[in-house]
Amino acid sequence: MTLAPNSDEETLVAVVQHVKDGLKEFVSGGIYRSTVQSIQPLHLDELVLDLAVPSELHRNRIDTYLVERMQQIATEYLGRRVQVRVTVSQMRLETEHLGGGTVGALNDQRAGTSTIDLRANEPDSGTAPRSGSARSANAGEYTFENFVIGNSNRFAHAASVAASEAPGEKYTPLFIYGGSGLGKTHLLKAFGHHVNELFPHKTALFITTEEYLTQFVAAIGSNSVPAFATKMRRLDVLLIDDIQFIAGKSGLQEELFHTLNTLYDLGSQVVISCDSKPDGIRDLEERLRTRFSQGLVVDVQPPDIETRMAILQALAERIGFWLPSDVADLIANRISDNVRSLEGALRQVYARSNLFNDAITRELTESVLKELVPASEVQISVDLILEETAAVSGYTKEQLVSASRKRALVQYRKIAMHLAREMTNHSLAELGTLFDRDHTTVLHAVTSSERLLAEKAEFYERYMKIQRAIQERVRRGE
Repeated sequence: MTLAPNSDEETLVAVVQHVKDGLKEFVSGGIYRSTVQSIQPLHLDELVLDLAVPSELHRNRIDTYLVERMQQIATEYLGRRVQVRVTVSQMRLETEHLGGGTVGALNDQRAGTSTIDLRANEPDSGTAPRSGSARSANAGEYTFENFVIGNSNRFAHAASVAASEAPGEKYTPLFIYGGSGLGKTHLLKAFGHHVNELFPHKTALFITTEEYLTQFVAAIGSNSVPAFATKMRRLDVLLIDDIQFIAGKSGLQEELFHTLNTLYDLGSQVVISCDSKPDGIRDLEERLRTRFSQGLVVDVQPPDIETRMAILQALAERIGFWLPSDVADLIANRISDNVRSLEGALRQVYARSNLFNDAITRELTESVLKELVPASEVQISVDLILEETAAVSGYTKEQLVSASRKRALVQYRKIAMHLAREMTNHSLAELGTLFDRDHTTVLHAVTSSERLLAEKAEFYERYMKIQRAIQERVRRGE
């Protein structure tokens, strides 16, 4: 086994180069030059290696002939098992210049993914898995150990742990439902992570319903539905997030029904998350509704105040600062709708403190909280956020959702995406549609913004100016 470099960015670059070098012995020179050389690093966490290629042809060729070998090479290099996910991208390098800093990033990918994603791409956590640099939460952070347990989620957590320690033997399917931002995705990702630790020979794969649909449609277009179905039906553990988006999609429902039947017959484990009980999913075939309800159905509810305070303390500890108990109590009392709102409030308190070197006090926290309007109290639309971002930035709403890569425009686009994530109840998939982007692009924009908020005063001021403008519109009732 080769030891990987220390930093995340160095490890990502190194493992991709190692994969490409390893493929030299596996493919012809022509295939290497036409396909392998075009592969670019995108993201690495404990479960998934994200790669970018310039066209659908490249992606299909890798999926058909190379992905298993690439996963083997990456796994051997890293010393842990990873899945390879390939995204079609224009691969234009964005450079950010704010406050004298320069950050290079591949961003704004405009296509679906090719392999099944083991990462939870919805930061829908039972705790606050982000570091001080606001990195995207990875699988090692979405674990059962990092899930803050309270009365509102205790049964769902216990069922998830029990099922992950004996996959396929009990509670299958395990159906977890509840509102947005309460920890469903955290439980699914922790489930896959735990299975990989206990049963390294088993395939535990996570996929959102949107990704499932994207891959299914791509399989139809390439006449490869049987291969797609076979891939899905050989799994030991299938984790499907946001199943409510299957509503009305009869073809996908048909495919999923047969996949679930096959997995059940094989003794595989299925875990599903949803925003409602199976009975609450509209336009769902009755046979699929019955299959969802066949195992164990559990819910997660908004956390009580004690759990909210524990979540805040866990996030502060993860970021690396001391959170006074009276500040935690203040935030927990003011914000009760979901975990995501708690995280957003604390991140803004930390950003204000970090940027201006102020102590985290009740007074500072009060000044931050008075500018926050929880999404549960008022309906803030993405269109309103875009309008105010346009008014402050000088760009139009159309430009903000366009493909333009102008540096300043990209920054305002990130701000709008982050505000939409914090101030609305839309999922990442829904926000991707509203911004004419893939949901992974929204996630990258949000995590990048979190880092910039804590590090770049100019970015912070722009963000706060737009947020205040939105709050003022809300207070005026417009």
